[in-house]
Amino acid sequence: MSAEWLTAISALATLVVVAITAFAALRQIRHMRSGNQVAALLPLVERYREAEIQASLNYVLGSLRADMEDPEVRAGIRAIPVHGKATAALAIFNFYESVGALVCANALDLELVLRYFNTPSDMWTIGEQYIAISRESRGDEVFENFEATVVLQQNYERRHGVSMYPKGLPRLTLPAPPP
Repeated sequence: MSAEWLTAISALATLVVVAITAFAALRQIRHMRSGNQVAALLPLVERYREAEIQASLNYVLGSLRADMEDPEVRAGIRAIPVHGKATAALAIFNFYESVGALVCANALDLELVLRYFNTPSDMWTIGEQYIAISRESRGDEVFENFEATVVLQQNYERRHGVSMYPKGLPRLTLPAPPP
């Protein structure tokens, strides 16, 4: 075998080793990212389950829209600091602001957020008046990570639909509901 052939074979072997190493490195990075996301997600899940967040969530889902009709509530939102009934919504809106900061920084995948928490766009829609009043006195920076998460969610849903069910996985057959 000539020297040229040996050189060509060794160059090819080097290329194969480099390709395998690069593939292994990419897999390692993917596993590290997954681990980092779990580390970011677990404290959020724990926080979401806390009584303060759940009480705030229940207030927003159950009473906020009706309370927005009250001029005193709107005045409480405009006040610095927020006071009165309006404070009941802050915990859940601040929670979504924190989640949004992690999503916008690419520390947490939007899909994980959509799987674990009430849909950000639903919370945004319910809280639009509240947020608009907050921004009157505090500026557009209020809840901007929350807003960005909603926009990312809307983009995601345009591309993938609203169902989080894995594509290509067969669905179970349910019995007919009783009359």
